[in-house]
Amino acid sequence: MAKRHGWTLAVMFFDLDHFKSINDTHGHAAGDVVLREVATRLSGHAREEDTVCRNGGDEFLYLLVDPHGRHNIERIVKGVLQRVNEPVAWADTMLAVKASVGIAVYPHDGTSGEEMVQSADAAMYAAKREQSGYVFAEALAAPTAA
Repeated sequence: MAKRHGWTLAVMFFDLDHFKSINDTHGHAAGDVVLREVATRLSGHAREEDTVCRNGGDEFLYLLVDPHGRHNIERIVKGVLQRVNEPVAWADTMLAVKASVGIAVYPHDGTSGEEMVQSADAAMYAAKREQSGYVFAEALAAPTAA
């Protein structure tokens, strides 16, 4: 549909930083509460035309349909990160939550769902390394020789 309608799509690949330590320190029930809360926060931020799903473990995918350019994608990811990164209440404590996000934009970073997810995944790992919150996949492209 994106190709047919000339839309831009963006796949945002969310991964929760240090999620294993929540499970190890507070137990799997606490981890489950965090996952449910993050899913609720992501879904609550999504527009009707967008899609949010859990990709497995502590990873989530957020598909932005026709976000109208990089500026809007950045505005959206900053807002989502602000919400996702809020602490989650568990028993008598507040659990720290922080996500890293990789962003792939169609068609530049892939022309199939699989390519888009792979590009967003690679960008997410760069965001984790850089501790920058989010990275666009296009930033990972090798510079061309002059």
